[in-house]
Amino acid sequence: MGAKKSLKNLIAGFVVIVFCGIIAGSVYAVEYASKNGKYIVEVDSDFSMEAGKAHYKVKDESGEIISKFETDLSPIALIPLNNGERIIGFYGGVGQTVVITQLRFYNLQGKLIGKYGLFATGSGGQDISESEKYYVYSWWKDKKSGLDLYNTQTGKKIWGKTFKKLVMGVKISGDGQLIVVMLGKSNTKKINLLDNEGSLIWSGTIKSRNICSITSMNEDGSLFEITEYKMVYNEKDGYMHRVLVKKTVYSNVDDEVEIEKIILPPKKPVKKSH
Repeated sequence: MGAKKSLKNLIAGFVVIVFCGIIAGSVYAVEYASKNGKYIVEVDSDFSMEAGKAHYKVKDESGEIISKFETDLSPIALIPLNNGERIIGFYGGVGQTVVITQLRFYNLQGKLIGKYGLFATGSGGQDISESEKYYVYSWWKDKKSGLDLYNTQTGKKIWGKTFKKLVMGVKISGDGQLIVVMLGKSNTKKINLLDNEGSLIWSGTIKSRNICSITSMNEDGSLFEITEYKMVYNEKDGYMHRVLVKKTVYSNVDDEVEIEKIILPPKKPVKKSH
């Protein structure tokens, strides 16, 4: 059972997936559900380096089988979209680390819509537009990173960018027209706002020793939020806990970005002594 636990930990950095299967030798029965739970893809996968074909069953929320198909490789992870039109698949090798070597787009009947080679040993995040037409994926390779934007309907890669610093977060607007990305792990983080064509609209910096993440972006990209946390040791349970420091909301009006407001956590009530 140790192999299964290790595999779950390795894959968790790429996408959130649901394991509902059991180990039978080297073959895993795995299920991947869309966020809304309406579509489930069941796969018999072999994660060994000599892996053969993978067998898929696509089901609706009632468990009725929509389609069956095979692929030449076993997926490391899958993302069935909420609209039931596409499945995004990650393929590669699992050893001491997970290496993603291919990103694929399928329709629910198993037709390959698009396939792209890459070499990713980690990810700085991913996001999909509200309509699910645009999917943005960030990858790490050694100390470099990249950001790719895809059209899920056509399976086409719209553009790709590489950075000298690691991507540490990414969000796309609901309409898919704007993307905000965070770069760097140091006390100075760089924030870039890109348009749908990959052009830089605005760039700024955050100077903070805290853990920073892009937590949301609204429909038209006129607002996005960056949250800061710090790790605090709790003497009662002996564990480190993530504690909210603040949330900063940025507004984007005519490609001019400024701080809209800062939201601080509520203060804890002071205990009165009797």
